[in-house]
Amino acid sequence: MKRLYLTILMAALPLTANAQSTREAQFAQSVLNNLQQQSFQRNREFCGYIGFDNAGQLIATPATMGRPDSCEPPEPYNMLVVASYHTHGAFDPDALAEFPSADDMEADEAEGIDGYVATPGGRLWYIDSTDMEASQLCGIGCLAKDPNFIAGLDGHIQQSYRYSDLVRILNQ
Repeated sequence: MKRLYLTILMAALPLTANAQSTREAQFAQSVLNNLQQQSFQRNREFCGYIGFDNAGQLIATPATMGRPDSCEPPEPYNMLVVASYHTHGAFDPDALAEFPSADDMEADEAEGIDGYVATPGGRLWYIDSTDMEASQLCGIGCLAKDPNFIAGLDGHIQQSYRYSDLVRILNQ
């Protein structure tokens, strides 16, 4: 019965349920900003899902603590999922963490949802898994920033990356 209700709800929601909206991005920014300090202190990724509840309200699942470089939240059962969210943990000068990875994008594509990623430098990224493109919604310091963060170690950060760009960067 719950699945039927969510199916009906999905059909009734505006198209913004399937594509990034300003309200959704602001909600994701708030969720991720609240997780940043914990992510830095524990040097772990934190992750979850954003979606709509039975009343059509935008909600987020409680964050799951992952490992330093990965996180896998349990599948939610009480919401219509539209996006994933995750932090990139604490600043590590040897890790490329100031933009989403190809793995981040592949995971969202496999689930058929979009995603939001917070970086140690306080950047917020949106992953469009249909177009397989990541766009920087806001730059350094728009979210809480790791006090140990050193700008520039990941080179020039573009405003957006296609999946093929991320694969190429990983293979360099």
